[in-house]
Amino acid sequence: MVKTRFAPSPTGLLHLGNARTAIISYLFARSQNGSFVLRVEDTDKERSSKEFEESVIKDLEWLGLEWDEFYRQSERYEIYEEFAQNLLKEGLAYRCFCTPEEIEKERSIALAKGVPYKYSGKCRALTKQMSQSLADEGKPFTIRFKTPGNLKLGFVDLIKGEVDFSSDDFDDFVILRSDMSPTYNFAVVIDDALMNISHVIRGEDHLSNTPKQLLIYKALKFKEPKFAHLPVILGQDRSKLSKRHGAVSISAFRDSGYPPEAIFNYLALLGMSMSEGQKEILTKDELIKTFDLSRIGSSPAIFSYEKLKWLSGQYIRSYLPLERICNDIEKFLEYSFDKEYLCKILSKVRDSFDTYLEGANRLKTFAPTTISLDEEVISELKPLLGYLQELLNLLEKEGFSPEGAKRAVKTLQQNHGIKQSELWKALRLSLTGERQGISLDIIFELLPENLIRERLIGALRC
Repeated sequence: MVKTRFAPSPTGLLHLGNARTAIISYLFARSQNGSFVLRVEDTDKERSSKEFEESVIKDLEWLGLEWDEFYRQSERYEIYEEFAQNLLKEGLAYRCFCTPEEIEKERSIALAKGVPYKYSGKCRALTKQMSQSLADEGKPFTIRFKTPGNLKLGFVDLIKGEVDFSSDDFDDFVILRSDMSPTYNFAVVIDDALMNISHVIRGEDHLSNTPKQLLIYKALKFKEPKFAHLPVILGQDRSKLSKRHGAVSISAFRDSGYPPEAIFNYLALLGMSMSEGQKEILTKDELIKTFDLSRIGSSPAIFSYEKLKWLSGQYIRSYLPLERICNDIEKFLEYSFDKEYLCKILSKVRDSFDTYLEGANRLKTFAPTTISLDEEVISELKPLLGYLQELLNLLEKEGFSPEGAKRAVKTLQQNHGIKQSELWKALRLSLTGERQGISLDIIFELLPENLIRERLIGALRC
């Protein structure tokens, strides 16, 4: 049975690259009627935090991911130590009593020579008796894996194809730290094996870890999973996506008012080869049904903020139920609206914004308050204030409605020969404080008469 996992480290916010990995792992499992595991890899005690773990889980749930099993590595230390002790007994690992200062000295010598640092392996020469004696004395130690020499470590990556490494490229790496917590490469192998993970889908930054993990798979006589390393995500300038390009965390996009379906949809298809005429907007169920891992390209994926924003707008305009949009946008509003009134407004203006944050800004026009006009707006209004007073007088007779506004503007244009566009500008600036935006027909249809009157009077006083 196909079984995949997403294994975030709770040392920061969930960013786009990791979210994409989670989505691809999830879609592949579901497309094969398999299961999906969430495993929190929190063995980095200094950098991991409960707050980041909760944030990551919240983001994954918000994106619509469901998992069948959940684990924390920090709750599994006894398991890792047991396997490490077995490797010690079999002579496949050894205790290393070198101090951090000794390691740093070796590293400095390598740096001075201009060569990559590899541990000298001097503790490998300790006999079992010497090693045990030092341990009994209470001298701190790590446990290192005995990396065999001259061993080819090749595998076929489901995205990158055949990949080859040599064991000579690696030193005797640490598998248990001095506090007996496991290192990443050791814990991940044991977890993937014991959890029966069939396919390891992860970012290509983990590609260099794979040969070390293959060594541990062989030493522990575990069956190796199939590997698929997703290419990195780049900005449109083809540099690695970072904060300088804009938002990169899922929480930042959520806080900016992007619907989760849009982000899920976009990341699911990012870097995929698309057939001619293929739909770009797909539900989660449609994405599961059509998912094909072989369509993921081996080249870096280019992230487009413009494309994501377009997709977000499509969901808001055409794919999400109106009631859902009303519920989602409320948290972005500065003022509280009657729910029925809010939905009525959104039914008219949902096609004028791409994110809920933009929508909340649009809805300020309908807030149950007067508005303040900035200096530039006031300077544009001043030459039109005489006409504005006449417009208000006519609206009192014609009615504060789209039809009444049209009749008032037409009458004033006929009386004074002024362009209708100037009169509409005066109304827009007075009622919204903006030069463009929502149609004045909609504003006159939905804004209460008392607010229209108050805003026009307020503008006349500027």
